[in-house]
Amino acid sequence: MTAFQENNESLSRNEFLATELLKIVNSLPGFFPLKNELQEKLDNLRSVLQGLRPPRVMVIGRTRCGKSSLINAICGLRVAKVSDTKPETGMAEWKNYYHDGSDLLHILDTRGLQESIAPRQYDSAKTPYESIMQAVKKECPDVILFLCKAEDVHAASDKDLDECELIVGEIKKLYRRDLPVIGVLTQCDKLAPSRVPLPTDNERKNRNIQEQVQSFFAFLREREGLRGHVKEVVPTGGDAKYEDGKNGLILPDEDYRWNITELVGTMIKHTPREIRGSLARMALITKFQLTVARTVVTACTALCGFVSINPIPGAAIPLVASIQTFMVMYIGWLSGREFSDQPVKDFVVNAGIGVGVNVGMIGIADIGLKFVPGLGSLLAVGAGAIATKGLGDAAIAYFLTLPEARNTTF
Repeated sequence: MTAFQENNESLSRNEFLATELLKIVNSLPGFFPLKNELQEKLDNLRSVLQGLRPPRVMVIGRTRCGKSSLINAICGLRVAKVSDTKPETGMAEWKNYYHDGSDLLHILDTRGLQESIAPRQYDSAKTPYESIMQAVKKECPDVILFLCKAEDVHAASDKDLDECELIVGEIKKLYRRDLPVIGVLTQCDKLAPSRVPLPTDNERKNRNIQEQVQSFFAFLREREGLRGHVKEVVPTGGDAKYEDGKNGLILPDEDYRWNITELVGTMIKHTPREIRGSLARMALITKFQLTVARTVVTACTALCGFVSINPIPGAAIPLVASIQTFMVMYIGWLSGREFSDQPVKDFVVNAGIGVGVNVGMIGIADIGLKFVPGLGSLLAVGAGAIATKGLGDAAIAYFLTLPEARNTTF
């Protein structure tokens, strides 16, 4: 069995444990203290387990609106081909983007709406709509980014809205999902006065940006088929220069991106909760990673305390061990590492003194750590919640807030 298969089996086992614990909590009488809170935290934890896959983002918009540039800006590296003069993207297809072996993001990069010439890349579909729907039938997106150049909000946008409304409606029929749609204004730096770079205190430029944001949002919300899906409109600037070669990193002195962090935060805010951790991991934005990590630590702390205090015959020790180990693995995964035993081993070895003094050793669950010697002793069951909180805080410090973690970039 490969390491990948072992990890998948481990995820399945832990999801099963969370589900079984949820059944036990559901069977408790209604007057049981904190029953509703425990149910919510278990639901959150199970969603986290289900969400250990890269997010799927569909990017649509008019030709030359900056779709590929935005993808690069979000990922922080050159992952999509960008052409200065002709439409580049041909057949709409799901593309998996990797860095250092990590599967970061699945992007549906699509042909531009209202294209006047054929794209450079071949596509058997006759229209952009047909091309997009062929790809959507293979996989359902988690979120739709509908792009519009800031200067084009009032320029024949009705046709673009027609296409977006049709696509959203077809996805709802196919998957019975009400996908969030986030409007994205691109190339906001070109709004007058165009020579003023972003961010800026220039009142005229900021006023022009806000007026275009409000107009675009109003146009989106006017459509009956989009009204319940459109969440926000985010203004952005995606210009940047990258190192040569595939997956070249942004050159620090040529990074002119603006408001990309806010866009990612909006995506995290409005997408299904089970993929929010994937988005935070993909963007490697510490603020969002810490938010997701602390949510997981809080949930795991409450669950371990519940399991430790309440007698569940034959289940307490393996459940506490499993929850603790999953928590550390998940925080390591949030930082960009693989969801495997190796980050946990690194954590134990490199932070072993701090962990030993402050919270004790990790209880070994069934997630691939059985071959690590000397880590089999559990904390006292009665101290499960305190130990889990301390362990989670130590993992956050090690993986996310140490200088080495903060300096990791994609």
